Amino acid sequence: MQRWLTEHCAEYGFVLRYPVDRGEVTGIGYEPWHWRYVGEEAARAIQTRGICLEEFLESLTPEELLSLLEDG
Repeated sequence: MQRWLTEHCAEYGFVLRYPVDRGEVTGIGYEPWHWRYVGEEAARAIQTRGICLEEFLESLTPEELLSLLEDG
């Protein structure tokens, strides 16, 4: 089940909030039960780039971040 979720979560707008290899970035160790809805576009970008939510948010320009907040 976890494998399927990991492979298909972005199709439904979800990301694994605390991935196994991003504890130093998130400050939280791996939590396989912790999923976060971020929307399909953001989820696909995060999954494609192999990054966590913090890294995705840091990569956005101020304009992109504002647009994301307004659309959400």
